[in-house]
Amino acid sequence: MVPLGGSVFAERAVPQALALASRWGASVELATVATAAAGRGEARSVKGDESRERGQTMAQEYLEGVEERIRSAGFAGEVELSVLSPGNVAQTLVHRIFEGSTDFVVMTTHGRGAVERAWLGSTADGVIRRSPCPVLLLRPPADTESEAPAEPQPFSQAPAAFKRVVVPLDGSSASESILPRVTPLLAESAEVTLLQAVPPLSAGGYPYLPHSVREEHDQQEIKEATREYLEEMASTIGGEARTFKAAVPVTNQPGGAILKVAREQAADLIAMSTAGRGGVARLLLGSVADKVVRGSEIPVLVYREPEED
Repeated sequence: MVPLGGSVFAERAVPQALALASRWGASVELATVATAAAGRGEARSVKGDESRERGQTMAQEYLEGVEERIRSAGFAGEVELSVLSPGNVAQTLVHRIFEGSTDFVVMTTHGRGAVERAWLGSTADGVIRRSPCPVLLLRPPADTESEAPAEPQPFSQAPAAFKRVVVPLDGSSASESILPRVTPLLAESAEVTLLQAVPPLSAGGYPYLPHSVREEHDQQEIKEATREYLEEMASTIGGEARTFKAAVPVTNQPGGAILKVAREQAADLIAMSTAGRGGVARLLLGSVADKVVRGSEIPVLVYREPEED
């Protein structure tokens, strides 16, 4: 699924979706949430059902125009157009994800911060907190954030696989759930950095050794055990031509460490799980994922294991 809202900014997700769909032999669903259309001139008095119907028609025509450009770009796979009823955008999209048995979502996000998360910022935030499937978030340049393109633009090509990927883990099964979801996105010769941030040890009381010596020894043991864990996790991804690195930064700011390692590795994707319940309940890897999504200049794949409900 590619959620669209009529802007060039949102449409930047289309080429990536087409590339992945072509690689996987998948269909593409273009989805938009219709809004009531205001009348013009003598039709300004149009309200109610007629206004909603006009909004549905305009949304359908918009998606058909996007499909025409997709065909012009050479995509021969199945394309489905979904004009969804007006309502809360994130909730409506998530309902459609469940209803349509969607496997994967590709969408853009402003991702700057809490106050500025508007369509597709708050929408992306709402989707990743409730989606039962992985969501690939893209961060297009700011100059494409206009709500409506001056005229439709042809779609460019996007990579069908990622070559340098950073995958943060925290030792939990929830964080490890991202591993089978990121594997299909990897190039055969991908370089994958598995990362787990460990907090610095606080000062303790050691009567027989200088504090700094004892703490350095314990910190090193923790780092070595963490590195062994990451190397074990690398075996679950596989791929004979792929190379794996283990990064164990010592920090109380895991979000910043993830972004730093991604820059140093010249990564083209960060893939991570998120607790994703929102607000105060966004815990590790929830608040961490939130920081990464808002701070990353490269695509971020996020996945939340669905709860029973």
